[in-house]
Amino acid sequence: MTTPVTRPVFSENQILSAADVNAIVSHARGSRARHDRYLHSWGIADGLELVGTPRTDTAGPYVEVTVAPGLAIDGGGREIVVTESVRVGEDDFDQLNITDSANDPTQHFYPVFLVGRDEQGRAAAQSASSCLENPKTRVSESFYVTFGALGSAAELDQQVVPDPDAPVGSGQKPWRLLLGFVSWNGVRFVSVRETDHDITRRYAGVRAGDVTGLGDRLVLRSAPRTAPDKAALVIDNIDGGRLQFGLHNSLGSVVPVFTVTAQGDVIAEGKILGAIAGGVQVESGVITDGLDVPLPAGITQAQVDAGEASLQIQVQPRFQQPASLPPLAAGNYWLMQPLDVRVEGRRVVCLVRWVPTAGAPAPMVLPGVCDYVVMGFVKPAEGT
Repeated sequence: MTTPVTRPVFSENQILSAADVNAIVSHARGSRARHDRYLHSWGIADGLELVGTPRTDTAGPYVEVTVAPGLAIDGGGREIVVTESVRVGEDDFDQLNITDSANDPTQHFYPVFLVGRDEQGRAAAQSASSCLENPKTRVSESFYVTFGALGSAAELDQQVVPDPDAPVGSGQKPWRLLLGFVSWNGVRFVSVRETDHDITRRYAGVRAGDVTGLGDRLVLRSAPRTAPDKAALVIDNIDGGRLQFGLHNSLGSVVPVFTVTAQGDVIAEGKILGAIAGGVQVESGVITDGLDVPLPAGITQAQVDAGEASLQIQVQPRFQQPASLPPLAAGNYWLMQPLDVRVEGRRVVCLVRWVPTAGAPAPMVLPGVCDYVVMGFVKPAEGT
């Protein structure tokens, strides 16, 4: 049988114990944690940048690394609040003994993690009894900064979210949030970065199957609206409904470059690339003997090999006199005679005989140049 979540209730003239008052706090905190645990994805909400400030001392240049103020939510629903810049300790890193044996600060970057934790605060000003220890009256919702070995940042998504009835921070492994990466020269930090091997900081988000806009408009932005030239997606009900993609301008308005109307019309400011099932893709250009004709955009060789797409290729010799032909006397010219012009698979064969109008020098057979047109046909999917 499951254990339900309980909340405290009170009656007139009831004497409240410490447990009763603590239950008020625990219920509110647990409710908030469950909300953040399951309706949001964990990550950084704001700030917490890893800042490297260049310094120099008698040992040479290094960077002083600090964590900027900010807020994060871990996978257990715990809020981690950093109210002021915090220095990242080099001694703490060195004591972990996680450096690679072939340490190279230009190649090896170690992840820096933020972890939330509770710390007992100050004791009560006066104890209830001289025989008892002064009880603690505050818990500090604190944090600490730690480091990981090379590659350990790739394991963060494997952390297990606690059960719904688990109190914040109880019975779970410390939850690590990635702040960035530092490089180490054996003595000091020498650089910082936000991303390493395509692994980067994770930001808190919303988990939902339905998002409803207000005012007949929904905007999804990749950055704050005050940041110009950032991507955004707009869904609104103008002209019966439309979807628009574009970039912010300096005022935060979205300037569309791609629009789809509710009637199915597609309006694009640029090119539409990619193969459409049941359609034709065309590519043309100039090519020389021995080269492979390029595939039309959106069609791959794997599709051709699997029979999902077919090609029709046309080549035609182009008069383009090679620079390797020797010069002729005034009034004489080289005449072009195509010998072999064809395509083997996608490989072009183009051989040309060049004959002078005078008797010398002797005719020459050289690789030629062709114009080509490739038409790619993509088979429609079954049932379409």
